[in-house]
Amino acid sequence: MDGSVKAFGARFVGRVDAEKLQFAVDYVGFGECGLAFETICDYIVEEDVPISEEEYRLALEIYHQMHMKWGTHSIEHMKALIVREQGAQA
Repeated sequence: MDGSVKAFGARFVGRVDAEKLQFAVDYVGFGECGLAFETICDYIVEEDVPISEEEYRLALEIYHQMHMKWGTHSIEHMKALIVREQGAQA
């Protein structure tokens, strides 16, 4: 799971404040993958970062794989941040 959370965080370099993102990813090194993932998601929501449908699906996948009981609020709000890729038809 460590690698998945780090890779998820890396997707948001340049879209989430770099210092905050590093702070969140550093939790992985302390064996706190769940806290790292939750913190990344919180930052995405707090900063209204546009995300792709793929990124949202990846967030859901990680969330379910970790059997998380917390962070539901951020995951639900991330859905509203999904932007359609240019060229996609409604």
